[in-house]
Amino acid sequence: MNQELQWIENAIEALARTAEKDGVYWRATYTPEDLNGVALLKEWMENAGFETYFDQAGNLYGRIRGKSDAVFLTGSHRDTVADGGKYDGALGIITAIAAGGALYRDYGTPEMTLEVVALCEEEGSRFLSGYTGSQAIVGALSDADLQETDKNGISLLQALKVCGYYDGVLPKPREDVNQFLELHIEQGGVLEYTKHQIGIVTAIVGLLVGDIIFHGTQNHAGTTPMDLRRDPVPAAAAFIDELNRWAMSKGEDLVCTIGNVTVEPGKSNVIANCVKLTFDIRSGSQPLLNEVKEKLQSLLNEFATYTPEIHYARQENPVLMDEEGICCLETLAEMQGASFTRIASGAGHDSQIIGQKIKTNMIFVPSKNGVSHSPDEFTSLQDIAPGYTLMKNYIKKSVWRRKEK
Repeated sequence: MNQELQWIENAIEALARTAEKDGVYWRATYTPEDLNGVALLKEWMENAGFETYFDQAGNLYGRIRGKSDAVFLTGSHRDTVADGGKYDGALGIITAIAAGGALYRDYGTPEMTLEVVALCEEEGSRFLSGYTGSQAIVGALSDADLQETDKNGISLLQALKVCGYYDGVLPKPREDVNQFLELHIEQGGVLEYTKHQIGIVTAIVGLLVGDIIFHGTQNHAGTTPMDLRRDPVPAAAAFIDELNRWAMSKGEDLVCTIGNVTVEPGKSNVIANCVKLTFDIRSGSQPLLNEVKEKLQSLLNEFATYTPEIHYARQENPVLMDEEGICCLETLAEMQGASFTRIASGAGHDSQIIGQKIKTNMIFVPSKNGVSHSPDEFTSLQDIAPGYTLMKNYIKKSVWRRKEK
């Protein structure tokens, strides 16, 4: 096990070096940095005994053929945000290669077929819609998706063709995959705060993202009496305060963020013409998300004088993880003596796309100080080890049908 953990640590550093450019760590999909990372991952998979192949979206797979064609799939995404870290996504691929390779060496041909996947474009840092790789697995990638362009006007279709992945046929849904497992850093500080070694994910939250505009009457700040103003700024402030109070009343079941407030024309001596604010509201409960929409509308009705507009940019439903898998992971964690907790993921993952069609589970390991999407992202080997052991034992039980003694 120590050798496996040391290999994981070395692999994290080696993969990170392929994504460094001009002092910034960034592996955007279908770029030279991505191709260099893919080449290294492919080499590692093959050295561990996997057969490798790509699909039309550019997902890299490693396969250990089992006695059954039914597939247990595990892995994570290989792309990063700009100026991101070494562990987000990468850790889930590297641990999957290490676990699968070690089990194959120890037990030979598995009962099920095991596949490890290095998924592409989860982050949306090049093509904003994101989740290209996981959408390909469930057959949700469309011709319209292929027309999306990056900031340089290059379409997803063009990028795929340049890399040699796309053959003119959209990926079909993977009907052979029975289960998916993703190990990931938590991207938050809950595990570190509660002193748990492992987070067993119960759900990936749904979200409502959009903007709201309050309209006012632009006028001179010095000559317009207070009682004659139609100033949208106090209205927007009161709305934010009421929404935040309501969100806090829901405890840990919901989070609400007003991430940006723009006042136009934004001059100190001018009463604003309008205020635009963004909202990001997340919950693991679909009924609560439905309640959010009702609450937003009822609050806006209180400010009808300012003719508020609401626009939803994204609406995603929560995705529950497989309960049978959750219970199995808990049993295995107890057997290895690891401390764990059930946890909902407030961040999006490929698992939320795959989990809509395929039994899916996630394992979280702590991230130091809860930091992610940052060069300071770090998870020690000590923090990786319990989650990696759980992952390996779960794959052994599911794929090799071997029980813990």
